[in-house]
Amino acid sequence: MCQSYHRKCNCGKHTADIFFGKMVLDEMAIKDLYCPECSQDIERNTRDRVWDNGWILELDMDVVRSHAKTFGMAPDELTAEWIFDEGYATWVGITPDEAPRRNQERAEIQKLAKVDFMAYYKAMKQWGLDRQARFSNEGWRKMNSSGL
Repeated sequence: MCQSYHRKCNCGKHTADIFFGKMVLDEMAIKDLYCPECSQDIERNTRDRVWDNGWILELDMDVVRSHAKTFGMAPDELTAEWIFDEGYATWVGITPDEAPRRNQERAEIQKLAKVDFMAYYKAMKQWGLDRQARFSNEGWRKMNSSGL
């Protein structure tokens, strides 16, 4: 079973939901997390960090490399970007905070189902299309990768 993990960013102001797919990694693989507010002075060009719209997920590459055989790769070939894009340690959903926001938005629309099912159906469809367009326009990593 895959698991998710809630982690506060380095400054403590924001939380991200991190998903560990394929039952390989867990929270031990996460070294640090930076939101757009606390990522301003963080080095960009390192193999242990993945950048996504100002958010940075920093991995403990010693932990990641210990699973290199499972990934079918040499330890020195592994990068945080590859781990993220392949779904081994990534956001729950498209953005770091999408899950609670998604659930709140969906709950509002679901109220329509009790009153007018066709209006509910149309609203859900439009909501999904609008969210996809918004995430794409905002430049979220998962919207621009083959992993979606």
